[in-house]
Amino acid sequence: MHKLFLSLSVSLFTSVCLYCLPFLAKCRACNSSITEDCPTNGRSGNFKQFNCPDGYYNDLATLLLATNDDAVRNIFSTNTASEFTVTSLLIFVALYCILGLFTFGIAVPSGLFLPIILMGSAYGRLLGMAMGCYTNIDQGLYAVLGAASLMAGSMRMTVSLCVIFLELTNNLLLLPMTMIVLLIAKTVGDNFNPSIYEIILELKGLPFLDANPEPWMRNLTVGELADAKPPVVTLGGIEKVSRIVDVLKSTTHNGFPIVVEAVVLPGCVVARAKELHGLILRAHLVQALKKKWFLPERRRGKDWEVREKFNWVDLAEREGKIEEVAVACNEMEMYIDLHPLANTNPYTVVESMSVAKAMVLFRQVGLRHLLIVPKYQAAGASPVLGILTRQDLRACNILTAFPHLANSKQNH
Repeated sequence: MHKLFLSLSVSLFTSVCLYCLPFLAKCRACNSSITEDCPTNGRSGNFKQFNCPDGYYNDLATLLLATNDDAVRNIFSTNTASEFTVTSLLIFVALYCILGLFTFGIAVPSGLFLPIILMGSAYGRLLGMAMGCYTNIDQGLYAVLGAASLMAGSMRMTVSLCVIFLELTNNLLLLPMTMIVLLIAKTVGDNFNPSIYEIILELKGLPFLDANPEPWMRNLTVGELADAKPPVVTLGGIEKVSRIVDVLKSTTHNGFPIVVEAVVLPGCVVARAKELHGLILRAHLVQALKKKWFLPERRRGKDWEVREKFNWVDLAEREGKIEEVAVACNEMEMYIDLHPLANTNPYTVVESMSVAKAMVLFRQVGLRHLLIVPKYQAAGASPVLGILTRQDLRACNILTAFPHLANSKQNH
């Protein structure tokens, strides 16, 4: 509900600003030498009349009350040195900066691409006005280069922006100059902070993995990384309801290895050993509790019982929470057969594998969990040493657990 209220509030604020701010601008007389209609009152077109008398237009309304395409076209236009005032461009840049910050963080499908183009072109035209006494370069060219520099400095894109601005201007002669501006802006930005998208990912805590592992990750094994984490929580193939409820309430893990007892015959000696059966998701455990998949005695469930209780829609659901599940006291002593709900072929890596190689595997396959198994398993020992997620493979989190690796990072 708060997301809907936030979106409505930003929409109302945007509407008020777009309508009220043009009253701050002064009316300007239409130039009789231009071929375009002046003034205009429709959604498209240039030179918006707004509150001005006939023969006059409002330059700030021309920017704010037009479509984004028309606004870009107006600021990029050439031979229009007197169309916009400094005050109107400053208000336009400030408003789009504030609205861009708001809308990019709320629950609506919006982006920063066009706002950054508009802000960059506006400050580029402002620079062109300031340099008007010293050069004959058109203000429209300053606007194009200003938009290119702001996009390269904030988003750190180069080649794709060259193509975009080539299509926008339809002028191949501007390509070399645009490339120089993009490279300079990206280089300067790289020396100060990451790109705007990387900053947002960091602020939101999203576990985004880099395309390539850090060189110092080759000096660390996944076994060492597992030792630095809390012990892995495992479940048996047939578990008590009380045990499952306790695990779900006391942890926030999204996956649990299932370890079962197995009988092996090394030579002629019978020994008890543990076997990794698979991996079960938290959502599937919650579904089993919701569906009351309980057995009065400790036994394996029948195939027809599983098909009767669950369908593919139930197993695809990911929204369930343990707080929403009600379990009676007498049900706590019952059992749940986890065998049919588990993924019996999870991805595993040996404890001696380097973190760099594990990260490449994790990213290329698009995994959510990666189990760590021992290189040599002793009788009675757990077949799972740990479990890796995206958060565990992020460079900043690894350096928190192993601060001595920061020196290796600086050396590289």
